[in-house]
Amino acid sequence: MSNLLESYDVEFKTLYESTKLEISNGSSSKTTTIRNLEINKDDLLEILEQMNIEVNNTGSSTEEKSKWRSYLRNLKNDLQKDIVDPLNKLIEDENRNVLFSTQGATPEVDNGISYMDEEQRQQLLDSHHILNKTNKRLMDAQRVAYDTEQIGSQIMNDLRAQRETLEHSRNHLSQADTYLDKSVRTLRVMSRRLVANKIISYSIIAVLILLILLVLYSKFR
Repeated sequence: MSNLLESYDVEFKTLYESTKLEISNGSSSKTTTIRNLEINKDDLLEILEQMNIEVNNTGSSTEEKSKWRSYLRNLKNDLQKDIVDPLNKLIEDENRNVLFSTQGATPEVDNGISYMDEEQRQQLLDSHHILNKTNKRLMDAQRVAYDTEQIGSQIMNDLRAQRETLEHSRNHLSQADTYLDKSVRTLRVMSRRLVANKIISYSIIAVLILLILLVLYSKFR
């Protein structure tokens, strides 16, 4: 594989480990930190996409390409499990904390206003939950599209390999046909020579018989 693909791999692993460590430390309660994690996640997805493009465009063997595609699928699954899902949970928890952080700050507010605030918070929470579910579905759809692309690429490579095999077989058949034509011509030449040799042999025998008859005739005349 190309050095560019190996460079992408090193870059992905470095960013992946640092992001995973930052999430696992539980220090991602600040909005700015979460935003940085989201940027890292997007960068990781972009690196995976670049690696996929590089694998498809490289001139390596089909077996080596298959190994890299399987490796990329594993990276994609690890990214979803260790980065995307935990990050979505952090975002949801942070939004929930922000929404409820104002509770109890103004205890002497009117009951009607308090009820409306609570209802609005609940609506915001429901909306955020729906957004998270939609985001997860989009990620699932992206993963399915990625897997479908990998399968399609593998099928194209298999078809290309089969076409090359058929072309080689056709070349072998063409060579075999050429050899067969040469053999037929050789057999025809041998057949003509055999007929000529028979004619010569019969002629020699006839001449010998004629000579013997002449000798006998001259002897008993």
